[in-house]
Amino acid sequence: MSGDIKVLDKNTANQIAAGEVVEKPASVVKELVENSLDAGATNISVTIFAGGTEFIRVTDNGSGMSETNAKLSVLRHATSKITSANDLLSLHTLGFRGEALPSIASVSKFNMLTRLPQEEFATSITMDGDSIPDVGRTGGNIGTTITVRDLFFNVPARRKFLRTVNTEGRYINEIIAKVALSRPEVHFSLTNNDKEIVNTPGNSDLKDTIAALYGKNVSQELLAVDYADNGIKITGFIGKPTVLKGTRQWQSIFVNGRIINNRMISKAIDHAYQSQIPKSGFPFAVIKLEMDSNTIDINVHPQKSEIKFGDEGAVYRVVYHALTDALTKPLGGQEIPGSLEGTIKGGVIKAGPAESLAGGHGQGGPVNREYYAPHQEQIWKPPDQIGETPAPNILAAQRTGEPIQNDNIQTAEVDKIAMEAAGTGVDTIWPLGQINRTFIVAQSEKNLYLIDQHAAHERIMYDRFIRRQEPIPTQQFLMPIFVEADKEGVAMVEEKRQEFLKLGVDVEPAGETLLRVSGLPADIENSRAEGFIHDILNLLAQEKAIKPTDLREEVLHYAACHSAIRAGEVLNMRQMRQVILQLLNTEHPFTCPHGRPCMVEISTEELFKMFKRT
Repeated sequence: MSGDIKVLDKNTANQIAAGEVVEKPASVVKELVENSLDAGATNISVTIFAGGTEFIRVTDNGSGMSETNAKLSVLRHATSKITSANDLLSLHTLGFRGEALPSIASVSKFNMLTRLPQEEFATSITMDGDSIPDVGRTGGNIGTTITVRDLFFNVPARRKFLRTVNTEGRYINEIIAKVALSRPEVHFSLTNNDKEIVNTPGNSDLKDTIAALYGKNVSQELLAVDYADNGIKITGFIGKPTVLKGTRQWQSIFVNGRIINNRMISKAIDHAYQSQIPKSGFPFAVIKLEMDSNTIDINVHPQKSEIKFGDEGAVYRVVYHALTDALTKPLGGQEIPGSLEGTIKGGVIKAGPAESLAGGHGQGGPVNREYYAPHQEQIWKPPDQIGETPAPNILAAQRTGEPIQNDNIQTAEVDKIAMEAAGTGVDTIWPLGQINRTFIVAQSEKNLYLIDQHAAHERIMYDRFIRRQEPIPTQQFLMPIFVEADKEGVAMVEEKRQEFLKLGVDVEPAGETLLRVSGLPADIENSRAEGFIHDILNLLAQEKAIKPTDLREEVLHYAACHSAIRAGEVLNMRQMRQVILQLLNTEHPFTCPHGRPCMVEISTEELFKMFKRT
């Protein structure tokens, strides 16, 4: 031992506790706002200056405190939330440890003004760092107002590690946004340097709260989540795959009303959107989990930002299924935003500015639901004047990959008829031609559609592959193809040979730096074999410990890409019609497996604006 053990003085102990609880100005705001919520507040106002480093004030209309309770609240380990250690296992409040107020007071110039509804005067408590609380009585509104000035004034070492005032202010904005999402029935406002930047309606409508925080462009592109299983209920909203952010900033996770971070839940979100968004993007999500408080431990992090689940696997599965359910419901015929008469139902990408939506956004309208029932048989027949022989079951044929044989139907009028689903009476969509041998031009009665033929066919092929439960059939080459690779790539291929065979890829080492390709998935042309194998080698180089399920997903991505129609290929009207029908009957017709848009819609109203006819 290098020295005698000493009992720390009260101020030092408080500052150490403050280091656990008060990391930055946003930590102060979070603790104070959560206390306001625990006090039953329905209106919470936050004011800051200089990113909260100079001034923070949180005012609420909650229950307030008596003078006795107010004096106790600034003592360490004083709390109204628990009475014994057992209570830590079944907490229903946001704050509980009891060191937040004394910790904040120990590193700031602190004032609390609080009043009970039945009392005539408010209690005022003032402290400067390690000073003795100055208690008085004064006028004040019902509820509590806490003012924090000169944060870390007596701990300069900690103050110098704060970010710029703009960055610290942004952290506070993010905290207020997340707390507001957790409690849409509470009105929140945030004023930064005399400018109001947050003002939520407090009307209990989560979607209205999202609109107030992120704007209408985001709120109009949401899918509702409502799912329950295994004692866990999940509600909230997620964004369509077109609503992306470069970070997880737009993802908010709540468990029993508490804001948390959890890698396992974040991974479940990623997997639910897999094949629908680019790898560099993160979807919008506000997810609320409700479960038995005895199955979770929230006392594993000083700021309560992390949580421990009794059964993480069960939580992952429920979150994953809740999100995939929300993402695929629109394609099974339920009412959702967007249509062939506005945008393709469920997510055709609308042309326009893409500042916040990574490719644009859709708009509402009625829909021909039959297009969005991939598991429902649809049979159409040509009208009497064309002939009595019924056309083949188009959608069933396309789901199995069989070509449509109906060469007698060639006219533009019949193309239009062919795009109809029987008896719905909704505007149809039919092809008009190609642009630059890359984009299909199509229209409905009121709207214009531009379709990327490669991205659209890539989605079609991927969905066809992914539906196969059995091993993917391999086309064996008459003569094997040899592909050069580095030693590491050859070793990885040899290690995963059996997994590749199940995916229709017959590849094996033919030397230290050479691979023999004897077969590929049946839809891939021989001429594309080398590019396909090199894509797999690049994948293995990037993710050496890739899981079998992830390997399957990635190989199917590449297989879909290499088997799809290319940009530059000429398509006749019948082929274009076939691509559109197949695309509209995939589970996710609005993006390719890599997250790029497949289709852009331009409404009549937008055309009028382009030509100054409004």
